[in-house]
Amino acid sequence: MTGKFLKRGAIIDTIKSEERMNAVQKRAGKTKYHVDVVSCGCPDENCGAFHILRSERPLPSWEEAEQTLLVERQQRKSARK
Repeated sequence: MTGKFLKRGAIIDTIKSEERMNAVQKRAGKTKYHVDVVSCGCPDENCGAFHILRSERPLPSWEEAEQTLLVERQQRKSARK
């Protein structure tokens, strides 16, 4: 769907921005954070999007994520019954 609104160069710039953000996180340390994609909103189809690192919202650890999934699965099972 993005291809309908952005040209190839803008899509490539957006992907490169994401790769840069991932590299920044790897260099910064072990804690990973949520990353938001922000489009500038201008009508220029050559203008891509950029990424913002949300340092106030760290990603959960693997153990926390697995625990959350188990709880959600149990809630879905009980809701079906």
